[in-house]
Amino acid sequence: MDDVRAEDAPDEESWGVHFVITEVPIGSEQSRVRMAMIADYMAQYEREDSTYRLLRGHPDSLNRRVVAYLFDTQGDSAATLTADRVFYYERDKRIEAWGRVVVVTRQDKRLECEHLIWLEEKREVRTPGFVSIVTPMERVQGYGLVADEDLRTFQIGRFTAEVTLEEEEQ
Repeated sequence: MDDVRAEDAPDEESWGVHFVITEVPIGSEQSRVRMAMIADYMAQYEREDSTYRLLRGHPDSLNRRVVAYLFDTQGDSAATLTADRVFYYERDKRIEAWGRVVVVTRQDKRLECEHLIWLEEKREVRTPGFVSIVTPMERVQGYGLVADEDLRTFQIGRFTAEVTLEEEEQ
């Protein structure tokens, strides 16, 4: 029984975490921040096939969540993500956010879902399940989102939409 528990136990644990993901652009020697995450707790798991981290809020609080700030190629804030749990798969450069996921972009777009996948190298986000996107002019809901990371362009399967049209003055 102890062997089974040891396999499930994290290799490292941290509390009060500020975890930063950086990248070095091609042709540059300087790294830049791609994402900064703040969480009450982080566990790192090193397994044969992968290394990943789990970030989450404090287990005794329903309101404590992971907050992540995404930065664009110029280093400007592009979006803020909040979720109950975030997994970072280092080798794949993939983040999976779970539980009441909310993304707000600087263009005032708001995405809500239960499971979001961010593919860092492709600069793409996906939601395998239901998703809702709200902007000042539209509300779109559906299943299976594929979008660029700032939600400027996106595709949704089986969707419904509500669009507000402005009338032209004559």
